[in-house]
Amino acid sequence: MTQRKATSSTQGFQQTPRFWRGVRSNAFWLWAILLVAAFLRLWQIGTIPPGFHFDEAFEGLEAWRILKDPAYRPIFLTGNFGVPPLNAYLNALTFFLVDRFSLGEADGLVGPTAMRTTAALFGTLGVLLIYALARELTYFDRKEQLSRAFPLFAAATLATMRWHIHFSRMGIEPIYVPLIWSGALWQLLRGWRTGSRLSFATSGLFLAAGMYAYQSAWFIPLLLIPVALHLLLDARQPRISDDVPNATRISGLFITATVAALLFAPLAWFFLKNMDLIFLRPTQLLIVGETGSPADSTFGANLWATANMFGPFGSPGDLDPRRNIPGFPALNLWQAIPFYLGLALALWRVRMPAYSIPLIGLVGLLLPGVFTEYAPHFHRILGAAAPVALLCGVGLDALWTWRPQAWNRWIVIGLLLAAGATASWNYFGRWATRPDLFYAFDVGLWDAGKWMAQQPRDTRLYLTPRTSDHATLAFALKTAPKEHPQPLSFDGRHIFPLTDGRNPQPEAYVVIEHEDFRTPLMIAGALPAAQVVRDILDDEGNLYARISQRPINSVAARPPQNPLQVELGDGISLIGYDIEPDALHPGDILYLQLHWLVDATPDEDWTVFTHLLALGEESSETLVAGHDSIPGAGSLPTGNWLPGMRILDEYQITLPADLPPGEYLLTTGLYRADGARLPADGRELALGEVRIEAP
Repeated sequence: MTQRKATSSTQGFQQTPRFWRGVRSNAFWLWAILLVAAFLRLWQIGTIPPGFHFDEAFEGLEAWRILKDPAYRPIFLTGNFGVPPLNAYLNALTFFLVDRFSLGEADGLVGPTAMRTTAALFGTLGVLLIYALARELTYFDRKEQLSRAFPLFAAATLATMRWHIHFSRMGIEPIYVPLIWSGALWQLLRGWRTGSRLSFATSGLFLAAGMYAYQSAWFIPLLLIPVALHLLLDARQPRISDDVPNATRISGLFITATVAALLFAPLAWFFLKNMDLIFLRPTQLLIVGETGSPADSTFGANLWATANMFGPFGSPGDLDPRRNIPGFPALNLWQAIPFYLGLALALWRVRMPAYSIPLIGLVGLLLPGVFTEYAPHFHRILGAAAPVALLCGVGLDALWTWRPQAWNRWIVIGLLLAAGATASWNYFGRWATRPDLFYAFDVGLWDAGKWMAQQPRDTRLYLTPRTSDHATLAFALKTAPKEHPQPLSFDGRHIFPLTDGRNPQPEAYVVIEHEDFRTPLMIAGALPAAQVVRDILDDEGNLYARISQRPINSVAARPPQNPLQVELGDGISLIGYDIEPDALHPGDILYLQLHWLVDATPDEDWTVFTHLLALGEESSETLVAGHDSIPGAGSLPTGNWLPGMRILDEYQITLPADLPPGEYLLTTGLYRADGARLPADGRELALGEVRIEAP
């Protein structure tokens, strides 16, 4: 028994040094960094960021269609000013996995959670690839000034960079750019060092993926040109094997270009047939000089703003709360210190590829922000986070290896810990609690859309003033577990639809009161039995949207002040009108509300005209004021009207300031672009006389 214990003790003693050797290895710390990166990108991913903003929802809809429609396989997404499709396809795969394993039962998982999880995984993969690139760069450091810890420092910086963390938690495509730049260069350098044709081909694969990922990634193939030239001109590379002749390397570059070109060919062919789509989004964003751009969007101003974005010297940073804590730089103080040190060292050693490559990447991947609006736009220039991490790694490594002593290494460890803690606090403790995220991420629209998607199929839904084709609302409705009719969208500031008399089915009005102040008054007057069933409040407790339900078989109120009974045709009748104010003077606005009754869904989209005519002989009546419009200021065309509805349709007619007092005739009617009229005889329908009083 004693001998057995002694043996066991001896084995434990022998294993201890091996354990500590493992702890000191790069692999151990790389795994630790990747775990931290994954945690910072996945923790509370279902609630941070909140809501589901338009850009995410648009790509989510495309992903859902790819998943559900076998015939839909786009090479480029033509909506939203043109979007490369890679993110949509990857999210379609995520949706498939969620659906396959029945994970969609959890509220909100299909949609923002799934898409943001996809981004988080690729963000974490980007940390791994920056490590691989940094490790490869050490072979191209002629003086061997970069230590084996350099790749860890670069990966740790990217893992804890708030800029990169943030876009790893959003379901949009910029997160692929730093990953693609790192992967393309890693494989290119590896192929250069070893002569591996597979590595050169894989580099081409990364380049092609960038063309399908995001417009900012279209710069990456151009950035590899100066890298390749520097490698060709830099003959003094003692750490690179002489067994690989330059002819092999040049042929490897040809392999890279060929693979990239072949895989890009389908998209190139699409662009040849749709040239306008290449420039559709860029032309929406490019600055055009001193005039015609937003405030301060000139090349000089953008260049200065971009140069100052890394802080901490008074940089305003990105001011959009959806992309940043407004006014915060991209790096916190503890990251800015090694960044500027690494930048200075890289400029000093720029003749070596290990240092020129991060500089080329930094400049090139910042260019999309310099030439477009609202610099520094953190979304468009996220690719630069990868070379920034490398430069931070250079600075940290210089501190780590400078006259190696305990104190300078403790400084490096302190900088890394302080940088990670600060970034985490600024993101989860400061940015995530900002009340303006409610509007930045369409939280109210997402909540309203989910509520509508959960209603019984026989409920008639009304929505104002947004339309149901807004991507955030459309995603909630189209991905609902059961098929649901689309809500009837209208702008309640101009029109109000309701079922006339008693309603045979339950009805609900979703009113975004943040934008539509008028519909609540119409509901109170026309639907006295309606009850508020839900209020959606913003993060400051203000009412954003109110949902009211009209019980089945409740009676509609608010008859017209001036009743009529005129059947115009195409299922439309006019049953009366209201006029406000009672006393009208020159220069006033005449508010006219027409009460339409729908007997059958109209076959045509009609334009309504309202005319104020000077009285006289019929042949000499003169138009003095009027208003022509699609009903509801275009928000509720007649083709969307449903049988049994009463439509309260308001028009504002501005009276001329010099209009003489007297009696005038108010008329209305409907017409089409081809000249067809309602009433069909072409005559204007006289509503009644209006008196204009002297000022």
